[in-house]
This record gives sequence, structure tokens and C-alpha cells, in this order.
Amino acid sequence: MLKKLAKLEPAPPWSYLNALTAFIGMVIAVMLIGATVALTLFGDETPSTLIVGWSIGMLLTVIFVMGSYSRRDDWVAAMRIAPTRARLPIIGLFAFGMAVLFDLIGWLIVNEQTLSSAELIRYATSETDITVFGWLIAAVFLLILQPIGEELVLRGVMYPSMRAPLGAWLGFAAVAAFHALFHFAVYTPPGDNQTILIWYGLLLPFLDGLLLTGIRAYTGSTRAAIIAHVGINIFILIKAITFAM
Repeated sequence: MLKKLAKLEPAPPWSYLNALTAFIGMVIAVMLIGATVALTLFGDETPSTLIVGWSIGMLLTVIFVMGSYSRRDDWVAAMRIAPTRARLPIIGLFAFGMAVLFDLIGWLIVNEQTLSSAELIRYATSETDITVFGWLIAAVFLLILQPIGEELVLRGVMYPSMRAPLGAWLGFAAVAAFHALFHFAVYTPPGDNQTILIWYGLLLPFLDGLLLTGIRAYTGSTRAAIIAHVGINIFILIKAITFAM
């Protein structure tokens, strides 16, 4: 397994500067553009409004990446988004199981059973009931837009371009770190609890980043990483809905 994880792919036809541009573009799209549009449409910053803003930003990210990186066949091939022989249902179930394990670790660290992820902490702590629309937009974001958008940028574009100059393991860790950095910057947990901030804002995203990058490395497929991300988020959504009932 370690040999597969350490195996380097050919350097992509884009540079690490292109990859950093895609990452910065994702941050701007989600934090600034999406949030601004959502606040303009709804007028106040509710948990659902935040999810709408993130969804708009992720949709713009997908459009940007596919528009920029699908114009040449060699770029599409290097992103590894084509159909794969990897057993995607098994990968999704494995990621779901790992999300359960990470959640148990978080329960021990944070001593709070009702939380599932930084993205849905506001749903769990909201003083008012979340509407059906709020849950629907959360499902669209977690099960479609976030997995596709983040994986295209982090595992599709950044992964091959970071490992080429940094080497197998340092590049691997760098991609996981960028995953954690993005989550910490964009989905920052609210409140003054430093344990929740560090676990849900930084450590859990880093563990998720290691898992998703490992799946991308082992399978050689960004599509597999997308399915794994969906598996993680299915657990997040199920847990959030369960404790909201």
C-alpha cells in the first residue's frame, strides 16, 4: 500500500502556480462572491444563508476549473477525472466508516456528541428550527457541490502539481494541509470554545485531507476522491439531521 501511496504520477502540464491560483480562486469564490450574493438575496446571515453562499461559491469553482482545465485533452487526463476501475461504492463506504471513526475521536476530544462538522455547527447550535429549504440546500452542498468543487481543486489540480516539485510524501502532506487551511479559513466554527475551533476547524479537516489525498494517491483517481468525500459528508448530514429531530 505504501508503494502505491508513494508512486509519483507524471508532472501535469500546468505549474504549481496555476494550482495555487485555482486554490485562491476557490477561496475568493466561496468566502467573498458566494457570501456576498447570498447576503444580497436573503438580507441576513442565518445558518442557511451561509450554506447558500458556500454553494454558490462552489458552483463558481466547478465552472472555473472545468472551464480552465478541460480545454486540452492532456490537462483533462492529468486531472484524473475520467471513469476509473476503482470500486467506488466500496470507497464511499470506507470513507463513511472513517468519518464515523473520526467522529468518535472528536467526541472524546470535544466532549460534545451533537456536533458533526464545522459546516453544520451553526445548524446544531441554532436557536430556531432549520427549515426544509435549509436542509435541502445543505444536502445539495454536502453531497454534490462541495465534494466536486474541493476535489477538483485539491486532488485534481493541486495534488499532481504539488507532488512533482515537493516529492511524494511532502507533496502528499502539503495537499492535506491546504485542505485543512481552506476549511479553517472558510468554515470557521463559531463561538469561543478553543477545543471546538481546533478540532473541527483544523485537526478534523486535516485528517479528512489525509484520507482523501490517500484515496487519490492509492487509486490514481480524482473521481474516487469525490466519491470518498461524498461518503464522509453522508455521515455528517445523517448525524446533523438525527440530532436536529
